[in-house]
Amino acid sequence: MSQLENKTYNVTVYGCRTNQYEGEALAASLEEAGAVRSASAPDIEVIVTCTITAAADRKCRKQIRKLRRENPRAVIAVCGCYAQNVPEAERELIGADIIIGNRLKNRLVEALSRWFADAGSENSIALFDRDILSDDSWDSLALDRPRMHGRAFLKVQDGCDHYCSYCIVPYVRGRPVSRRADEVAEEARRIVASGCKEIILTGIHLGLYDDLPGLVRRVGNIGGLKRLRFGSIEPFAVDDDLLDAIADTETFCPHLHLPLQSGDDSVLASMKRGYTSEDFRMITKKIRHRLNADIHLSTDLMVGFPTEDDTAFENSLRFVEEIGFGKVHVFPFSPREGTDAAKMRALPEKRVRERVLRALKLADKLHKNYCSKWIGKSVSVLVEEKRAEAVVGLTPNYMRVAAKDRGYTISEEIDVTPERYENGMLLTGGLSLSHRDGPEISEFL
Repeated sequence: MSQLENKTYNVTVYGCRTNQYEGEALAASLEEAGAVRSASAPDIEVIVTCTITAAADRKCRKQIRKLRRENPRAVIAVCGCYAQNVPEAERELIGADIIIGNRLKNRLVEALSRWFADAGSENSIALFDRDILSDDSWDSLALDRPRMHGRAFLKVQDGCDHYCSYCIVPYVRGRPVSRRADEVAEEARRIVASGCKEIILTGIHLGLYDDLPGLVRRVGNIGGLKRLRFGSIEPFAVDDDLLDAIADTETFCPHLHLPLQSGDDSVLASMKRGYTSEDFRMITKKIRHRLNADIHLSTDLMVGFPTEDDTAFENSLRFVEEIGFGKVHVFPFSPREGTDAAKMRALPEKRVRERVLRALKLADKLHKNYCSKWIGKSVSVLVEEKRAEAVVGLTPNYMRVAAKDRGYTISEEIDVTPERYENGMLLTGGLSLSHRDGPEISEFL
């Protein structure tokens, strides 16, 4: 009998879509070992952490302390990027019983089984890949169906060796590795067979996948799949072969998230992004020409990078408006120890806050402009959640829509006609929801 049989568990996920997949897959592994999901004082609390910014670290530490305070009897397992990055001297102080770094999350069940077999050892369990920067292994997590979302995130790539000057991710995620295409396809088929209609391919640097065009065609043609999309893809990874694969795959959604970070060439060079604003402009033109003029291009915009002077900031705003993005994630620069940018002199916080507010104002305008094109037109919505008398879901081009609930079910695809744009959403049937899904300050990417 498994040590986890009938133990209750809860999983909290912070950060990127890759983390979302890993949280879902960890839940699947716990249930396979006999555990039962419960948010009410569970025996096991699992936190999938993020360390992309200082704010991300703070949120993760706060959550660990909160869980320890509210559920002192639970075993708390912390894994992921913050866990990988936390100094060894601090591991005993954060209040976790089990700490697991990256590329070892598949050993969570093993660690928990050891913990319960020892009846709650006084010594915490720590599992880390000591040489993650040269490790070519794949963290063998697997998913049968989504548990926390209506859509399924499917991790196909891990790691990055681009080393942008501000980014800690390569140091905590390790070198790039790709998952075998046959494993991806097999997992995708299981997910679709469970009733899930949309799959989001994710990775730390998805464009580094060994054969992304081939994978798009292979997964996109799985019977029963209605929608396929990327979580995010770096602009320099969008080449003619990939665009051809997307254009040839009917299930691929008309939406690409292309992280820009800055629209100023001098800042892009300091960031070590590997492209200029003109390069980025030409990529977006090629995308719209090859795919669809109305494709939704969303992006990330970093504000307050140390070398960003007033002129550079104005250049960024002007460029973002010129490209005509839809949804824009705005986030302030956060120095991460160990990166080149952490050694640069930071801008005054007041100036950064002022710039963030200006960028958010523009982002609001752009998001409203894009979404308003579909007011009065029929759109397809994949139902993800229910709220009171409403259902909420996404269109293929990544607009969130709320509609009157007429007995719809989760994962059902419905056709509705939006009447207005409000709080970052398209609404129908006289609804007015407080949820905001438009431009935002992003702490996690």
